[in-house]
Amino acid sequence: MPKLAEVLRGEIIRISRKEARIATAGIREAKIKLTKTVADLKRKIAKLQGENKWLVAAEKKRLAQKPQIAPETSGKARLTAKGIRRLRRKLGLSQAGFAKLLGASTQTVHMWETKEGPLRLRGNTLASVLSAREMGARDAKRRIAEMETKKPSPKVVKRKRAKRG
Repeated sequence: MPKLAEVLRGEIIRISRKEARIATAGIREAKIKLTKTVADLKRKIAKLQGENKWLVAAEKKRLAQKPQIAPETSGKARLTAKGIRRLRRKLGLSQAGFAKLLGASTQTVHMWETKEGPLRLRGNTLASVLSAREMGARDAKRRIAEMETKKPSPKVVKRKRAKRG
């Protein structure tokens, strides 16, 4: 009889394992799916952390390059369209070049030069204009050239072309 007991015990174990496998099949599939999702999220986080690190460094550089002015100086500054035009011509720059130097758009410079009355500029822009007042033409052109050389090149994404047949 010991043989029959061993066979019966083995069969019970086999059937119980099969039932347990069937009962946990959904959980197993969900675990695999979640593991893949976690791995994908870890890759995305690593990529975002790298981009964030790069952006923080770029922002620190940008802030270091922005001229800082004292609040009492900015309060006394009188800027008009005529003054902006005169400053741009003194530096020997086009509207586009002047805009690049100040970190503004060409359209903004055009608007400043054609506006009636005193100009009200924000902090960083006002600081840039006031620092440009103290520059010479050579210095302004040198700064614009530096900005163009430091500009990071955009990433080019190559796409495979589908074969036409």
